[in-house]
Amino acid sequence: MTKKTKKPAAHPPATLAEVATPRASKISATSVTAPRHIAVVGAGIAGITCARTLVRAGHTVTVFEKSRGAGGRMSCRNTEFGSFDHGAQYFTVRDARFALALSTSPSVVRPWSANAVRILDEAGRVVAAAKPALEAHYVAAPGMNALVKHWSQPLVDAGQVLFETQVSR
Repeated sequence: MTKKTKKPAAHPPATLAEVATPRASKISATSVTAPRHIAVVGAGIAGITCARTLVRAGHTVTVFEKSRGAGGRMSCRNTEFGSFDHGAQYFTVRDARFALALSTSPSVVRPWSANAVRILDEAGRVVAAAKPALEAHYVAAPGMNALVKHWSQPLVDAGQVLFETQVSR
C-alpha cells in the first residue's frame, strides 16, 4: 500500500485571514470522560498551547517552567542597551487552527519583512539584499515572547504556571 503525501502549496497564504478557516477537530472538548490533573513541562508556545487546549477540554493543568517567564524559543532578553529577541526571529503560519488562534491576539502579532536587510561593502554600496520571502513571516511585539505571555496570562492568573521550577525524575 502506498501513502500519498500532500504537496505544499506553491504560494502559501499571505495573511492570517486567508488561512483562518477552522477545520473540524477529531477530538472535542466533550469527548473526555473524566477530567484529569495534567502536568505540562515548559511554558513555550507548545506548552502553553497544550495547557490552554487541555483546560478548554475540562482538565486541570499545572505548567512547570524553569525560566522566569513564558516564552521558550520565542524569548526576549533585556540588557543595559535595550532588549532583543534571542530565540526565534519570526514565525510562519501553515495551519488554519494556528491562524485562528493568532487572530484572537491581533494586538501582539504583526507581519514582518526582512526585505530591509542589506549587506554593504567598505564604501557603503549594497552588495547583497535579502530575497523576498516565499511565505509570510510574523513577529510578536514588542518582543517575540509577547504572544506566549499573552496566551499564558489566564493560566498565570489562575496559579497554574510555576516559574523557576525544575522538573526531574
